[in-house]
Amino acid sequence: MISLNDDFPEVADEVIEGKALSLLEEFYLRPVTSADTPIPAERIAEQHLNYEIDVIEEGALLHADVLGGIVFNERIIQVASSVTDHEGRYNFTIAHEIGHHVLHRQIYLAAKQAETKPAMCREKGQKPLAEKQADRFAAALLMPPDILANAIKESGLLNKLDRSTSVYDARRKADRVRKTANFSNVSNTAVLNRMIDLRYITKVSYQSAENIFHHRKTHRLSYIRTLLKKLLTRYKITQ
Repeated sequence: MISLNDDFPEVADEVIEGKALSLLEEFYLRPVTSADTPIPAERIAEQHLNYEIDVIEEGALLHADVLGGIVFNERIIQVASSVTDHEGRYNFTIAHEIGHHVLHRQIYLAAKQAETKPAMCREKGQKPLAEKQADRFAAALLMPPDILANAIKESGLLNKLDRSTSVYDARRKADRVRKTANFSNVSNTAVLNRMIDLRYITKVSYQSAENIFHHRKTHRLSYIRTLLKKLLTRYKITQ
């Protein structure tokens, strides 16, 4: 079985961004605008690219931590049932598989292996080149750069984003941009990583969905420690 995780050619980020924008313009038959958000990844896959979306149970996947996959010759996008309750992850998974269709389908079929179902993708952990390319495409599709730039400007954060040095502050700003841009079908993490990709934020590292609870918990503990310090200080002063 040929895996989508095998080596694929390097593709410049600018080329990936351009292909995502071209697909949106093909779908809308015009330039994409802010009024088009949230971008309907599911409709693009089904109505424009003629893929069937198949939600499958984790037991049917090749690996327990796989979120989705694509079968090119049967035009099927497979999504793990575990992500259907998380709108952001669901849409990003579909957009990621659309990225494989646009970036890798012809390369895969040219290998004359069309009869072989490709291995599942969207795995956690270190990702190979093809997966990173599909992630970049998904982000560009769901969060077009011009719409993101306008939202950042409208939210008053244009000159403030790069001052963010903590994940907590960066996530707060990402949420503000997310609401302004009406990126309602993507996660806070996706918006934050998109702003990191486009160099709006440079002092915070890439985040994963698994980090959200950890950061919230850490921030909460820091807040509690601050309150305790204040109480202890006040107690010492009054004694």
